[in-house]
Amino acid sequence: AIVWQYDRDTPYVPSPLLYGTYLYFLKSNSAILSCFDALTGEEHYSRQRIDGLRGIYASPLGAAGRVYFVGRDGKTAVIRNGPKYEQLALNTLDDPIDASPAVVGNEMYLRSHNHLYCLTQDTSAARHEF
Repeated sequence: AIVWQYDRDTPYVPSPLLYGTYLYFLKSNSAILSCFDALTGEEHYSRQRIDGLRGIYASPLGAAGRVYFVGRDGKTAVIRNGPKYEQLALNTLDDPIDASPAVVGNEMYLRSHNHLYCLTQDTSAARHEF
């Protein structure tokens, strides 16, 4: 049986992300985000522009209570996982990225057109997660 459905502003290339009970998905290949309760279909927010991003092919990644969206121009937006939109950061690499990010332990991997980046926490400084 179908519990709920939503038939507009859905992704073309990036896969949706289920993180806890939150279902995130982008409109087509753009930086227009929607977040729904995966169990009930209740809309938390929709058509939310992710500041600093435009085209997106990579699927979003959820880790450490955050959701990461990687733009085709090498920028990564970080939002807080939850029912209200809160953008925490915008990071930039000077290299186009189409591939989805991956996490292994405390390391995040980003494959760009020209490089493979490994981002990790700096153990010599104060404790931070990516």
